Amino acid sequence: MRFLWSFMILTLRQPGVAARSILLRQWPNEAIWTGLFLAVVLNALFFGVLGLIAPSSSELPIFDMSPDSPGLSMMVSAIRSVVFATMLTFGGRWLGGTGQFMPILALLVWDQLLQLALMGLGIVVLLVLPPLGSMTFLLIGLVLLFVLLNFVNEAHGFASLWRSFAVVLMASIVMFFAMIFIVGLLGPANLGLLENV
Repeated sequence: MRFLWSFMILTLRQPGVAARSILLRQWPNEAIWTGLFLAVVLNALFFGVLGLIAPSSSELPIFDMSPDSPGLSMMVSAIRSVVFATMLTFGGRWLGGTGQFMPILALLVWDQLLQLALMGLGIVVLLVLPPLGSMTFLLIGLVLLFVLLNFVNEAHGFASLWRSFAVVLMASIVMFFAMIFIVGLLGPANLGLLENV
């Protein structure tokens, strides 16, 4: 537990160093897929408990798990992570990077676990000091974006965060349309969304 806390602090202070540490470990594929499954399940549990203790939190934009179909929501979350990792891989290689899919997925798994921890902190702030809630989540979003840019930069061997930003932007645009397709395919109601979304 102490190691995870220390590595989390390292990721926030020096995300490039943390990314290199993850990449140098050369994790087995089974460990990466297990980590992704763990991140998805922990997110589902987090939002499930959050919905019970703070029902109003379901209106927050970070709340993306449907309480009516948690299994389907977890599946969509896993697919989203895999598609995003794929887009980061091919987008980065298109811009001259050298990143591979599995190492990038490993970085995204750690990024999701970090996001979960920071969101937990943000929820505490929201419950204790509601006026600071929106500002806290905005700050968390900016920090996570900075971490992701450094992760992509290290994975592809870029010399500039701007190139990483271009890759993340391209991947996000593709993800946006992919999620529209998934919602249309599965039906908004099945994902806990409004029919006119």
